[in-house]
Amino acid sequence: MTSSTRAAFALAAMLSLAQAPPESRRLIAIFVVDGLRPDSINASDTPTIERLRREGVSYVNSHSIFPTSTRINAASLITGAYPSRHGIVGNSMFVPAVNPGAPFDTGDYRQLIRLDEADGRVVTTPTLGEVLQRGGRSLVTVSSGTTGNGFVLNPQARHGSGVAVHGLFDPGKTAAFPANISDAVVRRFGAPPPDPDDIGQLEWTDTVLRDYVLPELRPDVVIDWMGPLDAAQHDHGVSSPEAKRALAAIDKSLARTIAAMEALTPGRRIDVVITSDHGFAQHTAGVNIVDALIGAGLKANAPSTDVIVASQSQSILFYVPTHDLRVVTELVRFLQRQPWIDVVFTRGGKDGQGSVPGTLSFDMTKGSHPTRAPDVAATLAWTSSRNAFGVAGAQTVHSSKPGPIADGASGHGGLSPWVVRNTLVLWGGDFKSRTRVEAPASLADLMPTVLKVFGVDTERCDSGCGRVLVEALRVSPDQSLGVTRRTVTTASGAYRAWVRLSSIGGHEYVDEGGRRR
Repeated sequence: MTSSTRAAFALAAMLSLAQAPPESRRLIAIFVVDGLRPDSINASDTPTIERLRREGVSYVNSHSIFPTSTRINAASLITGAYPSRHGIVGNSMFVPAVNPGAPFDTGDYRQLIRLDEADGRVVTTPTLGEVLQRGGRSLVTVSSGTTGNGFVLNPQARHGSGVAVHGLFDPGKTAAFPANISDAVVRRFGAPPPDPDDIGQLEWTDTVLRDYVLPELRPDVVIDWMGPLDAAQHDHGVSSPEAKRALAAIDKSLARTIAAMEALTPGRRIDVVITSDHGFAQHTAGVNIVDALIGAGLKANAPSTDVIVASQSQSILFYVPTHDLRVVTELVRFLQRQPWIDVVFTRGGKDGQGSVPGTLSFDMTKGSHPTRAPDVAATLAWTSSRNAFGVAGAQTVHSSKPGPIADGASGHGGLSPWVVRNTLVLWGGDFKSRTRVEAPASLADLMPTVLKVFGVDTERCDSGCGRVLVEALRVSPDQSLGVTRRTVTTASGAYRAWVRLSSIGGHEYVDEGGRRR
């Protein structure tokens, strides 16, 4: 266990000693609408979310954490930390103890169990579920979408800390952790229906939430990860008819759940958070990066382990198992010569610059996990071109089939503003009303804010943690937020790249990044 991990657990122990009432008078519900861009919210398509945004606190500068992928941001949500501390560095990542020859998919919960068993923990810092349990409170997470995401929202539930519900862990057999909760869910609700568009899975999940979790488990905090929009946008694009259908189903289910919360919790203060893990951009061109490395003599063949490629679609993590600086440097030089590459990051360095000239440091993105970070990461080129439905954001992606992409497929994982900007709305008794906030924020800020609402001191942490969103709290006076912005550039020969950042109170957020062409 590293010194930073030991410090994290010591912090959790201190937090758990904080004074808290024996029975909570609050219910905090966090709804994560996977892939919801802020500009998709309107009174017609999302009347419930639009009402909450209008009545509550609306963040207009909220951020997805790089790489702008699902499991990274889910892990940040439930740890209040960035990848440098929690260790989930990609939707696809390489940990030799899990698979010595290839990256593994964090979307498969069975792979995360292998990580847990091989590496000691799924996330390498305490979770919201653990901290709440130590304070005599409880977390229940429910999820539609991938089983890996349902698992990473509360990985310690398998060991008795809180509850994690996902109907597809093992359909009809395992629907939750721990086992006794799974048995109750399967006995009462069965398995989710076969469902290519995920809407049936959402309806099954939210029925479990409304009919069982809220009235019988009575958690202090609930997280509901809502998956259908992500699936629709991946296949058809933002604002497609399929995306609007998924969004309508989500908004309707959200309204029913809030009504159920209000009916079942008389006398409890209800707080609601609406957020998303990332935005979306249309895929317009594909590049087979593995083939490109082989052609350049940097990789022997597709399954070779000299350079291991973990795709995030719009960005790539490169692992060099030997950490040979010569190999890393040659890889960087190759990437910088490619027209489809934007920003390149490397380990180490100082003052924002990476260890190889013309690169930026992983420290800038808070991605320098001591054992799980890649040696090199690179983002792919983006533009602000519009899709068939008039929505801005276009992206080159890693693909086994190189060339133009014209089928409407879309995704995330890069550093364009269209995928970095996510949704964040806070509504309820503990939050201000009708307030628009321009200060930067991210999903790492939600756990510290939740603990602050419950009276747990969260002020002691380093730069790898999120902040308390004090400007959103009803008890906080209105004040000047002191937001600053800066652009960091790097260069090597003809190659020029940049990253823009926003900061407040010593906490810095990556706004976007690109290349000067």
